[in-house]
Amino acid sequence: MALSGNDVFIKGQHLVLKVLGKDDVSNSNWYGWFNDEETTYHLQKHYFPNSRDRQMEFFGGIERDTTKIQLGIVPNGEERIAGVISLQSINWINRNAEISMIIGEAKYRQLVYAQEALKLMIEHAFYALNLHKVRVGYLESLTDWGVFMKRRFGFQDEGRRREHVYKHGRYVDVYLLGLLRSEYKASTDAGDGMESQEAQAILDKG
Repeated sequence: MALSGNDVFIKGQHLVLKVLGKDDVSNSNWYGWFNDEETTYHLQKHYFPNSRDRQMEFFGGIERDTTKIQLGIVPNGEERIAGVISLQSINWINRNAEISMIIGEAKYRQLVYAQEALKLMIEHAFYALNLHKVRVGYLESLTDWGVFMKRRFGFQDEGRRREHVYKHGRYVDVYLLGLLRSEYKASTDAGDGMESQEAQAILDKG
């Protein structure tokens, strides 16, 4: 399945974010990521088995959803998606949205890809869609990843949902972060705020 230039939505230095199509469901491991315990260890997933047919049904819902933008992550030199990244629950009046990401192919769980995919989607939210704020949520097992998001992009703490998710036999907290467009600009102007080696170690844990 060759990657068509017409499918490239945002081009980065190390990857592209592509428009998702039925071929991505049929010819990638997308559906299987959610059946893999390691891939979903820190996610609110792996409660029910997934199938290619279920993933196709899910994809059909994305196409009709005006409050969600989901793009495939394709590293340079690859033809198939290695992950997906989303803006979801987009509120067009209040100009905010939630950002989420999964890198399903283990060999691409590297800082260079995670960081650039997030950067491209955040900038699309702020500078193309004119959103005022993006937010993220993460399980308590990813506390160090939250530290990275704050130090690299400028996210700020916004709260905690106590014992909000049942995972690995117990109820765990969900932490909430938010990023205003003005805060993101200040953060990027100031530099990364974290050494690459330290950040990669955090990504390896997640």
